[in-house]
Order: sequence, then structure tokens, then C-alpha cells
Amino acid sequence: MGDNKCAYDGCNALEFRTSGYCLRHKEGPKTTLISEINPVINEISEGIDMANTSTLEHNNVVWFIVGLFAGPLFAIIIGVLSEVLLQIGVEEIGVFTMCIILPLIYIIGIIWGLRTNGPTGFALGLLVTPLVIGLFVLFLIYIISEEGVFM
Repeated sequence: MGDNKCAYDGCNALEFRTSGYCLRHKEGPKTTLISEINPVINEISEGIDMANTSTLEHNNVVWFIVGLFAGPLFAIIIGVLSEVLLQIGVEEIGVFTMCIILPLIYIIGIIWGLRTNGPTGFALGLLVTPLVIGLFVLFLIYIISEEGVFM
């Protein structure tokens, strides 16, 4: 039970929980402002800047890792789909998915991440992906050449 009286005009019963009204009037019209009923809520609401409400905070490290792996994973899926389309004889659609759809989705992911309320880490992960994959391929070529495969 609350500590205040019911906000309904002419009712002296105690309020139900913190609803501002007693059990008899809890479904009644709420014409009284909450700030008049409970001064503590009024003090708290004055300290909050309502114009500067923050959006969801994004954990950029997690989104960076997701973006780092989402790009290659999507490229593998599109590559397999394009290869299947090429094998069944639909070359135009296979080339379209590989040359148009894959870069378009990649660019959309980067733009989505760089928007003001988007996860910036996701866009950075997508942007770093080609660099990481390129360095990994160069490392593999170096390892293979040291073993004598290319010698």
C-alpha cells in the first residue's frame, strides 16, 4: 500500500500501491498530475533532461567481432549460392548475386553501422575484414613457400 491518499476528488482512502488511487478508484479518471501526488517523483523528473534521452548503447567490441565475421560468412554463403546457380545453368543470376548483391549488402552494412544510432563497431569490423583476410592469405602464402611448395 502506498503512503499517500487517493487522488480522486473527495476520496480520503489510502492509495493502492503507488498507483495514486485507492482500490475503488484505481480504474477511474486520472485527471491529477503525478507530480502533484508524489513530490519525490517530481524531484527526480526535474533532474532528468527529457530532450536528451539516450538511445540503446552499443557494445562496440562485440559489434566489431560480429562485423569481422559477418562479412566473410555472408560472402561464403553468396559464393556457394552463385556457384550452385552457375552449375545449374543460370549464369546471369549467379553473376548478378556475386557482383551486385554481395557488394550492395556489404555497403548497406557499413552505412547502417555508421549511422548516428547504429553500431559503429559493426561497420568498423566490416571495413577491417578485407585487411585481415588479405594479411591471412599473405601469411598462408609465406608459410607454404617456406615449406617448399612454391619453390
